[in-house]
Amino acid sequence: MKLSKLGVNPTMSPYLQRKTELNNQMAIMCFWIGFIYVFFIYAHYPAIAIYPTLLFVISAFVLLLNHLRYVHLARFINSFQMITLATLFHASIIQQGQDLLVPFFCTQLAMTLIPWVLYDWKEKSVMLVSLAICYGLVASQQLLNGAIEVPVDVTYFQESYLTPMTYVCAALIQIACVLWLKYGKLRTAAVETESFDAVSEPVLN
Repeated sequence: MKLSKLGVNPTMSPYLQRKTELNNQMAIMCFWIGFIYVFFIYAHYPAIAIYPTLLFVISAFVLLLNHLRYVHLARFINSFQMITLATLFHASIIQQGQDLLVPFFCTQLAMTLIPWVLYDWKEKSVMLVSLAICYGLVASQQLLNGAIEVPVDVTYFQESYLTPMTYVCAALIQIACVLWLKYGKLRTAAVETESFDAVSEPVLN
């Protein structure tokens, strides 16, 4: 079975099938981002490698939840897990009184698109909770910077290869989310057309 199809079954509504598939794809993307970053971070600052490690572990757990048919819980966790870990990671890097790291903050802003991909307005209650968590984390970044202190040399994150790498990561997340949003609308339109045809055909006959 393809990983993107975990937890998808014909008894689900077309909407839930599509969102479960998107959630799997999102989890796979998060898994690889965490997996790649953990090696680069652990080589220099093992103390903060816990954040990318948790990203690929939780992403794998999301896939497992989908496989076990806990698709709603998996989608909710996945809607804010990456931005939560990214915010804590960013707060661990920044020392008291220092400015935000622009590439990391850009990545966090890109991650606020994730709830828009995983939910539609028909699930507005859960969607608004997820969005509140995401935007709340972004708004509280400066507060968290003062609360979490890990002794690191912030210039490493400003001047090393991690800066362009993080900009690329932000761009990829944003592009992926936009494409998933477009893909989701096209899939919905196609499924609705198929359902209408299936209902109309017996009537016409």
